[in-house]
Amino acid sequence: MDATQQQFNDAYRAFLPPELRELMAMPDGSPADAAAKTQRASDLAQKGFTVDVPIMVWNWDPYLVMQLRQQFGYTWVPSALQPPITVAPGLPGFGTLSSYDPLHPPAGSIRVSLNLADYPPFDPPAPPAPHTPASDDPVGLQSVGALYLAVPGETYQDGAKYTDGRGTFLKHITFTPFGRTNYWEKVA
Repeated sequence: MDATQQQFNDAYRAFLPPELRELMAMPDGSPADAAAKTQRASDLAQKGFTVDVPIMVWNWDPYLVMQLRQQFGYTWVPSALQPPITVAPGLPGFGTLSSYDPLHPPAGSIRVSLNLADYPPFDPPAPPAPHTPASDDPVGLQSVGALYLAVPGETYQDGAKYTDGRGTFLKHITFTPFGRTNYWEKVA
């Protein structure tokens, strides 16, 4: 599996609500397991979840399934409990069969896409943990003259002032070809 395929599959799973992720994780190695998984998929579909049977029940690879669907001209496919597509994309309808309409998917159908932007995570990312400085004093040891080292993990902005028993310090952040440099200058 290449990186693009893995990245898509991870995004696809993260896009799903927990109930559908649990469905995909259910075992299906025995006929009894497969029957239980199929029943659970049916129950979820009846509750209004959009169940993609080949991917979620049969455990087909999400990236490869979407890729094949795109290659065959599909922009949407029916979800579980919806009627199947009777005429392939690009073919005219005949008799009582309607042609495939790529621009007007029925409500509850599955969008066919390999664009990661179409699969935002269902669970929002956890907020970043509040950053607490490594110590209360952001000014480290004296480097040379009036210049002092910055303590790793401190988050003071360029131009910030800090006063402690040693004096008043001004924070400097500079960017050089070697990267970012943080240091404090003793100003009083």
